[in-house]
This record gives sequence, C-alpha cells and structure tokens, in this order.
Amino acid sequence: MTNSPVHFCTVAPDGPRFPLGNAGSILDSALAEGVAVPFSCKRGECGSCRAQVLEGSFEQIAPPSEAAYQVADGELLMCQCRATTDLRLHFSHWRTPARPAARYAAKIVSLDAVAPTVTRLRVEIQSAELFQCMPGQHAQLVLDDDARRSFSIANLPAETGDANQLEFHVRRIPGGAFTDIQLPELRPGDLLELDGPYGACVWQEPCEPIDHLVLLATGTGFAGVSAILQTALKSGTFRTVTLYWGCASADDCYAAEWLDELAAAHEGFCWTAVLSSAAFAGSEARSAASPRRIQDAALAAGHDWAHALVHACGNPAMIRDTRDRLKAAGLPGERFLSEAFLPAAHAQSGAAPYIVRHPWEKVGTAFSFDGILNARRRSMEALAQIAALMAPGITTGEAIAVADRHLRTMGAAYNWHPTYVRFGPDTQCTSRQQVDRHRKLRADDVFTIDLGPVWDGYEGDYGDTFVMGADPDPDHQRCSQAARDIFEQTQQAWKQGLSGSALYDFADGLAHGHGCSLVRETAGHRVSDFPHALYGKHRLAEADFVPGDGIWVLEIQVRDLTRPIGAFFEDVLLRTADGVGA
Repeated sequence: MTNSPVHFCTVAPDGPRFPLGNAGSILDSALAEGVAVPFSCKRGECGSCRAQVLEGSFEQIAPPSEAAYQVADGELLMCQCRATTDLRLHFSHWRTPARPAARYAAKIVSLDAVAPTVTRLRVEIQSAELFQCMPGQHAQLVLDDDARRSFSIANLPAETGDANQLEFHVRRIPGGAFTDIQLPELRPGDLLELDGPYGACVWQEPCEPIDHLVLLATGTGFAGVSAILQTALKSGTFRTVTLYWGCASADDCYAAEWLDELAAAHEGFCWTAVLSSAAFAGSEARSAASPRRIQDAALAAGHDWAHALVHACGNPAMIRDTRDRLKAAGLPGERFLSEAFLPAAHAQSGAAPYIVRHPWEKVGTAFSFDGILNARRRSMEALAQIAALMAPGITTGEAIAVADRHLRTMGAAYNWHPTYVRFGPDTQCTSRQQVDRHRKLRADDVFTIDLGPVWDGYEGDYGDTFVMGADPDPDHQRCSQAARDIFEQTQQAWKQGLSGSALYDFADGLAHGHGCSLVRETAGHRVSDFPHALYGKHRLAEADFVPGDGIWVLEIQVRDLTRPIGAFFEDVLLRTADGVGA
C-alpha cells in the first residue's frame, strides 16, 4: 500500500512551516505542531482562522452551514479545509506573536538634548546575548518604585556597530516623575533596568504587492516609525515612502537634517513636517504650507490609498481619526497599523506588563490593559448603533449581516466569535443552539445582540437585551432588566473575592428573585489580545480562583420561568466603573 504524500504549510512572509495531517483540518495540524495561528470557534462561523492562499490547493471538509463565515475569493477557513498540495498561507488580519519580553540591565551611553523638550537617550544592554527586537517595538524603563515608562526603540540594534545599543527619544513632561525629576540626574555610565521588547505594530515584509508606504507620527511618536522607515528604505519594497511628522514648531523636528539626507539618498522617499504653531520653511522635501494635522496633510496629498500600507504612531485621538478617514478614502482596514501612546499620568492602568497570576490568565507579549479598555469602549458604541438598526420585519439572518457590515465600517477587521442576534423565543437559546435565521422581529418583541469584534488586535465582547414597542411588554422589561441587575450584583460579589465558579452560584440564587432561571451553559470566558484561544479556552464558571481584572467576560443569560423569552447581558469584569483597574 502506497503512503499518501505528506504536505506542508508555510505561513508567509517568514512564519513557521509545519506538516499537514491527512485526516484533520489545516488548523488541527497547526495546533498539533504547536504553531501559533489565529482561531476561535473552530466551527467555521467566526472567521478568526481565515487565511489568504498564496500557493497550493485545498478542499472543504464538509459543506458550509447557513451560519458559516463568508470568505473572500482566494481565502480559506483553516478549521474547515484540508490541503491537497503544499500550501503557503498569509494572515492579513494577524501577525505571529513576537519574541517574549525579558528584563535587562542597561548602561547609559549618552544623553543628548536634540530639541528644547526632547532628550535622545542611548543605552547599552548588559548581556552576552544579542538583544533582538522587530522594527517598531518598544521597551519599558523600570523606575525605582517599579513604575514603568514605555519608549519606542528608534534605531535598528542589529544594524549598528554594537547590536546591544538602543536609542530612545524622551520628551519632557512637566511634573513627570521620570522626565522632570529622574532624567536630569542621569549621567553616562549609570545603570538602568528595562523590560522588552513589546509591541505588535512592527515591520513585516508585505506578502502582496503594495506600492506605497505612508508613515504618520506626532511628536516623539517619530521614534516609533523611525526603525520602520529605515527598514523599508533598505528593503526597496515600495515605490514610494512618505513620512508626515506632526510637531508643535520647527525646533521640535529634531531629526530634520537626517531625514533630508535620507530623502537625497532615496529617490522614492519624501517627508513633510506638519506644524501646529507656525510655518516651516526649508527643504523641498517639506511643505511650508502644510495643514496643521498630519491626517489632513496625508489626505490632501492624494495618495493611492487602495495600494498603500500605513504605520501610525502618536496620540490616540490622531490614531482614531486617521484610521477612520483613511479607510473612508480607500485604505484597506488591515493595512492600517498603529501604536497609540499616552503620558504616564493618563495610562497608569497599562504602564506595567500584565501580571499573570494563574495559568488560565496568560496573555501575549503585546497585551495592555488599555487595549482591552479601548476594545470594550468601541464594542459598547457599536452595540448601541447596531441595536438602532434593528427594525420590525428584519430576519435574524439579515440582522446578523447588518451588524457585521456595521462593525466593518467602524473599523473592526473581523470577529473573534460570530455575531449572535436572537429574536423573541430564540432569546432563550445559547450560542451553541441553532436559531431560526428566518424569524422576523416583531414590533413588540424582545431581542438580544452579542458582539465579539476585534479592535486593533484586542477582543471586545459586549452584549445586551433590547425591548421593542411604544408600550413595552412588562415581562420583556423585567427579564431584560434582570440580566443587567444580576450582572451588576455578581460583579460586586467578584470584587469581594468570589471565585469564578462561586460567581455563577451567586447569580443562580439571584435569578429566581427576578422570576427567571440562570442559563448555566452560558458560563463566561476569557478575552485578551487576539486570539485568547492560543492561551486556553477556559470558562469563567469553572475557575476555582478569583479572576483577574479586565480579561474575563461575565455572561449572564436568564430564561423567564413562565414565558418563552430570555435575556442576556455581558461585559468585562472590571474593578471600577470607569474601567480603570484598582
């Protein structure tokens, strides 16, 4: 008997290569080999494991269901297909996790004032092993009180004479514990401690033809794109490379001379200083009449956004506005890569690496609490807007399509779990139960929406119940309010130290007081930097420990004791109401 040939799958551009089994799916083979790939539901419904097929052929394991995620031409779902030849795949919506961070001792090499409020800090890692990072990553300086300050790595360590030298651009913050108090006291030869590298907004060689690279930075966010700029010019990948650098004044453009030299040496590169306080005269590579915001300058330049890749680094307001406007101008959503930063006073919750207190609570190297909070905020906004689009007569299937289209317009590249919409009697169903996709929403109905979009690499899970009608059904109102009230009381019990499993016992006791029963099969789950399934698909109701802050979703689903209706509410467990961890 002739053995079937062993096929292999390669993850582009420079990811792992692994053998493909004959019986299972491509996803099964990847997980069996310990290869990190994006996935979640494993039922072909969420789209998390979709991949672009660059080379090779495949076949469906089974016909797609009515709820199946619709892939584009040239894509497959890893969980639903097996290979018939060698494959080369690319994930446009996900990047392989970076090297784990570590603690290093670092000796100060130099401190140079490059602008009135900016110091260029160079340090040398005190290690026999080479410090390895990807262009665009950052490190965290560890202060005396164990507080941390994040700074982008502005150089390419592997390209310098000493691969262990790192360069940071540090802007003085008035009253800042580090920049205003400790930094002025530092001298060459002093020792610091740093953790790193961190960050997922990094350079990777594109797998598809892209003509233009556009870099946007505000202030010392320039350091976050500096290494990407150097790598891109060295690679020769793009026909044009354009940088927009937003600064308060000409004096803040501390790398102007160096950028002019790069522009003279590379025909396809130009840069523009976008000043908020005054015109900037000088090199032809810059525009003296630039708009005052970098996104305005970029849009005014008329780039071919459909064939561009964008890296942006700077304040969150710029990141959000730029993303929305460039997508509206034709930039594909997956080609906008960003790194937002905040002064330490406004980002304490995410200042230190997340402390993993239990094996079920693992996170990726790029994880930040602020990322979870931002994803939560955006999911809450999306849910309110999607609920307003639900009109009498719409079917469940149509409602799911409407919700997913709206999530795409808001900037969610994909979902980590399928969108669930349930009308009337189907509000009793769990996520694993089939609903009637042809059921129509009535004018006096009750309905639930459960969203699981991914925002900038973080899972944002949020769900609620809504009641239709000018004179709402009292039972609909009671049920929907019960889910919210039980959630709030159960979250308060968590703050008092209950374990995950005890939380659901507590919620079960509350449900009967509202004339409902708790649906124990809906048992809560993890969220994280996408995909949390790489770290485990554990259920909150099975956790025999006190869950950590900001990475567990408490799901409350109830069914009325007498009528065929239900209600649902879910949110991330947070220590404080405003989402800042205690």
